[in-house]
Amino acid sequence: MYIIRSVRCILPAIMLAVLVCAAPAEAARGNRIDATHILAREIELPERSSPAMGPISGVSYADVNPEISVSRAPVKSLGHKEQFWVRNMANNQFDRVTAILRAVGKSCYVYVEDTQSVKQSAIDRVQKEFDQKIYPVTTGHFGYEARPGLDGEDRINLLMVDIQDGYQNPEDGYVAGYFFAGDQMLQSEFPTHSKTKSNQREILYIDTYPCDPEADDYLEIVAHEFQHMIHYNQDKDEVSWVNEGCSQIAPVFCGFTPPGHYKLLKEDPDRSLNNWAQWNPMPDYGQVYLWNQYIVDRLLHDSKSRTSFFKALAGSKRKSIGGYIDALKPFEVSFSDLFTDFAITNRINDSKLVDGRFAYRQSVLKKFKLPPTRHINTIPSKVSESVYVWGSDAFFTDIANVSGKLKVSFSGYRRSIGPTHPYFRVAVIEQDSTGIKAPKIGFFKLAVNPADKNRLIGSFEINCNNEYDSLTTIVMALAPENVEDKEYMPASGFIYDLIFEADRPISNIARAVHSVDMQAFAEAITQVSDTQSEAAFRLREHYANLLIRTIQRDADRGSLQTVDNFIESAGDQKAFAPFARDISGMLMFLKNQQSSSIPDEDLQNRIDFLNQLVHQR
Repeated sequence: MYIIRSVRCILPAIMLAVLVCAAPAEAARGNRIDATHILAREIELPERSSPAMGPISGVSYADVNPEISVSRAPVKSLGHKEQFWVRNMANNQFDRVTAILRAVGKSCYVYVEDTQSVKQSAIDRVQKEFDQKIYPVTTGHFGYEARPGLDGEDRINLLMVDIQDGYQNPEDGYVAGYFFAGDQMLQSEFPTHSKTKSNQREILYIDTYPCDPEADDYLEIVAHEFQHMIHYNQDKDEVSWVNEGCSQIAPVFCGFTPPGHYKLLKEDPDRSLNNWAQWNPMPDYGQVYLWNQYIVDRLLHDSKSRTSFFKALAGSKRKSIGGYIDALKPFEVSFSDLFTDFAITNRINDSKLVDGRFAYRQSVLKKFKLPPTRHINTIPSKVSESVYVWGSDAFFTDIANVSGKLKVSFSGYRRSIGPTHPYFRVAVIEQDSTGIKAPKIGFFKLAVNPADKNRLIGSFEINCNNEYDSLTTIVMALAPENVEDKEYMPASGFIYDLIFEADRPISNIARAVHSVDMQAFAEAITQVSDTQSEAAFRLREHYANLLIRTIQRDADRGSLQTVDNFIESAGDQKAFAPFARDISGMLMFLKNQQSSSIPDEDLQNRIDFLNQLVHQR
């Protein structure tokens, strides 16, 4: 059983991030979490003695259990005070808080903890947006919550409360919100010795500090958590990656900004789609969002297809991959084939490839790409790696200086996992870095090695004739769809070898590197730093353009060498400050556009150094 001993201590260490809610400037965005899946692991709910119910709408739990007497509650009035049990995430206990009813909507009650100062305009916005957008859109896509609820009430309770999570410092982790399934049960259903407390109603908990109720993206938390409530009614035993994936896409359906966790996947892309990490699920939130967004962009181009697909997914009694297999049946595409295209899209993301299936349509993802696992810098070359099942690796090779045939050979070990064996798919994509020529894709034909039946082998030959100047090789591990993944997950990585060899000698695989002579640069700009002549202006403009072009070429190859040379040479020289500002702006653009394979952390480190140089002026 997973137990939080101290949110303050543990969450920063594992760098969890789930909900992209706005927060005061002093709060670190990267440490926000949704505690729904944590509570699901931490607290074991008692089995109900009555027959299990299916998804219900228009019928409450009490209605189908006549031994329980719950009368329909009268509509509450503004100003009504009530006490609620709220999970204290720092000490693993339930605290009782008093809250005041501050807004009454068609589909919700909005309560605010009496110790919290929240503007009425922010509260009214939550109520209005829930009634007019979040409730109809989310139920339209995923189905309904238990309605009326356990308390005989049609309205959802939204409790705006300072969730106690140990938050004190900007780098501390904190909980942005949660849904707790225990609230869907009567307190009498728990053993008398149980310390678990139920509010006996449909309720969502939304943080007020350090989350900011006035922020534009605060409503994303509400949509995310409401989907969890719906999913519990549709399929209370759904696995985390499917449930969280639905909650990640729910705010997008409501018209809110897509959650930014996909950026975190760039820093840790070696993950199984269907394995939810307990200690660092932050990139998993990004991956499951991308998966559902890819399905929307690829297959679900109108509201009818979207609602049909996600209702089928949420309502399917098959778990994990099985639910997607059921939902995909009308589209005549297998889960394995869709995953293959998804994995390639995350590495290539180019609408010119084939029929556009390997690209995102979502505007914020137009330039998104995961970085290569490795750059192949010499030929011949052999790499030995491992890849998780339902995961992928990618290898980038600069082939501008390669002529003749380039052969890529693959050998992958497919050890047994549970009752089955994984298998591999390997794709090669030739690209023109100028973007003028459309890229080209091919797949290895893999077969069982006659000398070792546990290995799949194959090769692919590329004719290097200067049409394309780069090659990306993508290795994916999959498993048979007819085997439930609970039979083999989680599984460690599957090892494989790739060999790159050419039929002609290659003196230098990489194109010539355009470098800047930093010593000459420093001497030149120092001499003209205080000069306003036309010649001095042209010299500064020349070096600014040269730096930007060179840094862009470096970034295309996953390098920051020129930036590092610039920082090292700058020291405390004020003459470098204008150039530092330009370079910092370029790196910030790369970071925001997600158009570089360089990790965000590396870009931000250089941006911070450059900004220090700027402020030396």
